[in-house]
Amino acid sequence: MIMHIQSTGYEVWKIICEGPKVPTKTIDGLLVPKLESEWTSANYKDIQLNAKAANMLYCALDAIEFNRICTCTTAKEIWDKLVVTHEGTTQVKESRVSLLVHNYELFKMKPDENISQMFTRFIDIINSLKSLGKTYTNVEIVRKVLRSLPKSWENKVIAVIEARDLSTLSLDELMGSLLTHEIIMQEGQEEEDKNKKKGIAFKYTIKSQEEEKDASEEDEEMAFITKRFKRFVKKKQGVRKFFRKDFNKDFQKEESHKKSEVICYECNKPGHYKSECPELKKQFKKDKKKAMIAARGEDSDDSNSETDICKSEVTKLCLMALEDEVNDDSFTFDELQTAFDELHDEFKKLSLKSNCQRK
Repeated sequence: MIMHIQSTGYEVWKIICEGPKVPTKTIDGLLVPKLESEWTSANYKDIQLNAKAANMLYCALDAIEFNRICTCTTAKEIWDKLVVTHEGTTQVKESRVSLLVHNYELFKMKPDENISQMFTRFIDIINSLKSLGKTYTNVEIVRKVLRSLPKSWENKVIAVIEARDLSTLSLDELMGSLLTHEIIMQEGQEEEDKNKKKGIAFKYTIKSQEEEKDASEEDEEMAFITKRFKRFVKKKQGVRKFFRKDFNKDFQKEESHKKSEVICYECNKPGHYKSECPELKKQFKKDKKKAMIAARGEDSDDSNSETDICKSEVTKLCLMALEDEVNDDSFTFDELQTAFDELHDEFKKLSLKSNCQRK
């Protein structure tokens, strides 16, 4: 805005800054305004410049801004009101300057931005400070930019400081040098990423082959251990059968020895129990025949008495427990657990030995 006003005429900008020149005359040592009829050509020119400046400001403002300055009579009043509205008072300006200086001192290049983005942020801070009256020299600005670069740019910073005179180095020249270095770094990073990708793919293929080899070796070891376990179980089974045969022989001898001392309660003869008594078996067969005859109706007179006898005898016989044949091939849980523990220990030893041989 300032440049536009100055381009139309510097006298217009001077009227805005200093105010209009009101035609005056001296009466008795006092300055009093002249009457319009007493104005000279120079007075008309000054009044015309004020109207021109006010007209330029009116045309540059929208309706909202115009409502704020419509009561002003001179261009200087309009300009001062706009300055206070948008820049604030002196206290507000000082607060803004303090905040911008703080941002300037802590300015650093962010990890996710490039040189162009960093310079855009930095120039915004510099321009804002300049509009508020705070300026820095070219050397201070260049040094601040070099200090703002990250550690990965350390070699470039040293090269610039040693090769160039910072007092004559402009900000544009520094930006061009940093942009060139950034392009070179990006090309090197792309080549490095390609090499890393190739290396990672090659390592992955090797790793997959090793995993397949380990898996096949583990399958072989499991098959070997399974065979050993089956042999061990068969061996244990044979030992169990052997001991059971000897135990059965000894048990039969012991039982025969005991039976020789037993006396039957049915026939009072030694050598057997009542349940094995031959007299009792003969009596049971007779009673069974009588029961069958009674069921057919052949002996109707004695049917009730005979059937009662048979029922009582059968009832007694039904209370006798029958032993099932013992399965000699069964194993207890403790025996299987012991066999498994022994095979597991042997598996650990073979695994350690296999790993040592593989290395």
